[in-house]
Amino acid sequence: MIKDLKRSLAKVRISNAKRNSSILFEMPIASAAVILSSNNIDQLPVFVELSQSLNLKDSGIKIVLFKKKDENFSEFDGLTFVEGDLSILGNFNNKELLEFTQNHIDLLITFAEEDSLLLSLLTATCNAGLKVGNDTKYEKPLDVVIKSGDNAKLFASEVIKFLKQFKIKNDE
Repeated sequence: MIKDLKRSLAKVRISNAKRNSSILFEMPIASAAVILSSNNIDQLPVFVELSQSLNLKDSGIKIVLFKKKDENFSEFDGLTFVEGDLSILGNFNNKELLEFTQNHIDLLITFAEEDSLLLSLLTATCNAGLKVGNDTKYEKPLDVVIKSGDNAKLFASEVIKFLKQFKIKNDE
């Protein structure tokens, strides 16, 4: 019952999330973050390559991984979070995660195969200039949805195309 309450309150927070982040988006991109689910950990090199294509330094990219409590990714050096990081009030109770959501990020990318409430909540609560994702079920917190399914390479190439178009429109 408590788990249902947490999830319901998280859904309310997502519904109430303001989707005006793209108003704050400007080129060039100095910082980016990628939110991945553990099912997509093997796609990490694609997103590292994307960050290099965007000319981001190592300090300009942050990777956040949503995983199951019993999963262990010792080779992963980024921020991780689990279902247990959701408080009874539908907020995150992980201090590092809360800091992550409060810091401004120019570009936030959420890439997940499955429909995940916690990934959507994190996306909705992040302070980002532009939020891009591939999850069509939880479009509300996203500014741009790229329907690439689980094809990370296609997704990354479409992100680059979109950003080039955005830059062209801004230069006009």
